Amino acid sequence: MPVNLKLLHTFARVAHLRSFSRAAEELGRTPSAISMQVAELEEQIGLKLLERTTRSVTPTPDGAILLERVQDSIRSLEEGIVEARDAAERRRGRVVFGCAPTVAAGTLAPVLIRFRARFPKVALQVREVTSNDLLNAVREREVDFGITPFVQAKSDLVFKRLLREPLVALASRDHFDDLPEVLYLDHLVRLPLLVMQGMPIIVLRDERELPMTLTQYLERSGQFLNIACSVRQAATLVDLATSGLGIGIVPRLAVPAEMSRNVRMYSLAEPKIVRDIGLTTLKGEVLSKPALALAEMFKVQLRRFAPRSID
Repeated sequence: MPVNLKLLHTFARVAHLRSFSRAAEELGRTPSAISMQVAELEEQIGLKLLERTTRSVTPTPDGAILLERVQDSIRSLEEGIVEARDAAERRRGRVVFGCAPTVAAGTLAPVLIRFRARFPKVALQVREVTSNDLLNAVREREVDFGITPFVQAKSDLVFKRLLREPLVALASRDHFDDLPEVLYLDHLVRLPLLVMQGMPIIVLRDERELPMTLTQYLERSGQFLNIACSVRQAATLVDLATSGLGIGIVPRLAVPAEMSRNVRMYSLAEPKIVRDIGLTTLKGEVLSKPALALAEMFKVQLRRFAPRSID
């Protein structure tokens, strides 16, 4: 049964003060307006709530039961407001965020240095976790936001793209010394591939953007592919590629700044495969000023890694 909360509050004040006039004074209304609100509530729920005499107002037995419940609810709401304000105050002095491992390696340190210099008194906590775990942490409010690969449309999450980066191939010169500068799918089907499990990508084809995982794309290519190994971490994949165990397919951002001279990086084409990196937040969540500043610092840092970053 939908009941007007304002009417419940008015009833509770009249019953507690035992007076329409005192309740009217406290609430800034006229006694007749207060009386009309109580009468409206009684009509809505079909119960007589107050006994009125010329000298006093007392709750009926039914009114006494309702009064206790309303007072409990009001106390609970007031406690909730205090808790919400306390939580907001704590957030102003603390930022907790998550970062996918393939993004953290090349961006985290310079961003944290700049943040510490600008907000020396703000406590900062970082979680480096896989994309799926990071999305769950955003949902559970365990982190204020996540720097993650592309998130497909979700009812509870908002994804703002900060960077579009290409996928590239890594290969050992000693084991694969006759590869062209740019690799096509026809080349890849003849080579042992090293891929990352569940990595979200976007295939650009015929002016369309097709979001899927890398393994889904490879499986849907219609050609037999030799996936020599599927790993979880980019660092593992780079190590395997360096050892000559296959051609590693990784996001450009995940390529170490310093690699063995024995390893060469190749572009991929036809179709072009990219990955979007962005800011993931819970829908409706309002970030604190330090959290917004940190997100902007990530945006600036990511721009340095690829020319196709966006505003």
